[in-house]
Amino acid sequence: MDVKQKDASSRYLVLLRIDAYNLYHRINDRHAEFIEIFSLKRDRSIFKEIFKNRYSSMSIGELSNFSVEIIELANKFYQDIDELFWYLERTQDMPNTIEDEVIRSCMRLERQLDNLLLYIDAELSGKEVVMPPEIEAEDFIPTDDFSFDDDVQEDNG
Repeated sequence: MDVKQKDASSRYLVLLRIDAYNLYHRINDRHAEFIEIFSLKRDRSIFKEIFKNRYSSMSIGELSNFSVEIIELANKFYQDIDELFWYLERTQDMPNTIEDEVIRSCMRLERQLDNLLLYIDAELSGKEVVMPPEIEAEDFIPTDDFSFDDDVQEDNG
């Protein structure tokens, strides 16, 4: 990869980092306010403002600047964001139930964001990522085909 490509990749990584961080914090930090506005006015237009992000408009060419791990982590993070947005756009639940769902989603999204930022920061610094033990399996989707059949030995004793 030449210097120009590496610079472009770094810029895209920084933009992805900023977008994911800002999106998560808009949702998490403002959820009480947007739920209150929704419950009083029953107007769902506020959700479009809260959930606006750059990732959804990125091209395949732009995404190809990321490593496979970052693409997968970003996809999972933004897919879960989209599921929360869909829920808020369609739900008939009461405000307390909505708030509970948003809080649960934010807890999951925070773990995913932490993982995504860990990989982005490592790639930007040129260091290898060592996954911390608190990362759950559903937060990381491996890219290689792993076969554990050879590693599993039955205990016959």
